[in-house]
Amino acid sequence: MKKIVLILLTTLILTGFASAAAEEKLELPIVMYHHLSLKERLLGDYVLSPAQLEADFKYLRDNGYESVTVSELILWSRGEAELPAKPFMITFDDGYESTLVYAEPILEKYGYRAVVAVIGSVADLFTEKPDHMLDYSHLSWEAVREMSRGEVFEVQCHTYDMHRISGRRGCGKASGEAFGDYESALANDILKFREKCVAEDLKCANSIAFPYGFYSEDTLSVIRELGFEAAFTCSERVNRLKRGPEELFELCRYNRPHGMSSELFFGKWEDS
Repeated sequence: MKKIVLILLTTLILTGFASAAAEEKLELPIVMYHHLSLKERLLGDYVLSPAQLEADFKYLRDNGYESVTVSELILWSRGEAELPAKPFMITFDDGYESTLVYAEPILEKYGYRAVVAVIGSVADLFTEKPDHMLDYSHLSWEAVREMSRGEVFEVQCHTYDMHRISGRRGCGKASGEAFGDYESALANDILKFREKCVAEDLKCANSIAFPYGFYSEDTLSVIRELGFEAAFTCSERVNRLKRGPEELFELCRYNRPHGMSSELFFGKWEDS
């Protein structure tokens, strides 16, 4: 009888551990930055000062957060790598030159890495007509290539030329557009971006950030067919992941505006 009771207790304990493991979730908050500027008049919902960026990173480091890249997250989702105890991800959308000028030295100082979402047509423009006015300048392909080969940034797709809100809204379907037409438009745009990456000898993460957060189930269907393994939205919540690859196609991010302290902004992570 004692032996039977012992077996039953052992089974219950092991079952409890298995159940707890099944319920275990990785919490991954992602912060979305855009442009950086030293000019007070330019600061706003999508423009932050370098000083505030550094204050953010100091807060995160002091609170034990360690940055992860998309590639590391994809490997984790496959069960091929582990992530730190308190992971978070830094993303910079649009490929502003200010990301290289202001963010890179601050990232290096704090030992953090970041993901940069590049718009292909804009990189074309600043390659053909170089302009380094940091109020608005974006990265050339040469600059993107150097970033992709370094230890600080990981480059990802922000579409070739769908960063628009007139007519088609980002990667969304146009009004009344048939799926076949939409599939062709999105696939052609993405393939053009990839062709530029090959031509420029870029190392790119196998992921996409949806411009303005516009997408649909049809969008997800197309990007899966194109072989993407992760996609970023603009919905604001902490990602709670169970180590399944499909979870990475609607990663949520918090946009970082000017005018909030680091404590107040990152406090939203704990409240979500």
